[in-house]
Amino acid sequence: MPWSSQTCFTRGTWHGKPLFSHNIADRSVLATKRQLRAMGKRPGGQDPSAFLYFRCRKAGKLVFADLYLIEKAKPVRPMTPARQAALDKAIAARRTCRECGDTGWAELPKAHRTCEACLYTAGLAPDSYLHDYLVGEPTVTADDQFALAA
Repeated sequence: MPWSSQTCFTRGTWHGKPLFSHNIADRSVLATKRQLRAMGKRPGGQDPSAFLYFRCRKAGKLVFADLYLIEKAKPVRPMTPARQAALDKAIAARRTCRECGDTGWAELPKAHRTCEACLYTAGLAPDSYLHDYLVGEPTVTADDQFALAA
C-alpha cells in the first residue's frame, strides 16, 4: 500500500485504488468522511486513497465509500457567526408554512411545505398521508389554528 510498508489483504482495485471490504482496512490509517468528521477533521481536498465496499441489504446493491488518509486530513473549519446565521435561516425556511407563514417546531414535508391546517383548508389530496389518521371533517381550520397560536 502507498501509505504503509506492510502488506495487507485487499479485494482488488477499483478505479485504480485498493478496494477493501468490511473490517479489512486499517482504522488507524484510513477513514470515511463521516469518521473524519467524528474526529473533528475533513478530507481537505485530498483524493480518496482507497475504497470500501459493502452490500446494502435494504437497497439490494453494492455501496462504495471513499477512504481518506487520516494523517493528511485537515481540521474542520470553526463555525462563524455568519455561517450559523445562514444555517438558522435555512432551517427556519424548512419549518415555515408557505400558506399561512406560521413557523412550526418540525420540518414540513418537502413536497408542499404547508402545515396540516392549511392542507385541510385547501382540501386533502387523494394520496395524502393524513387520510390514514382522519375520519370526517377537520375540527380546526387554518384561521382557528392561527388564533390559538396567537
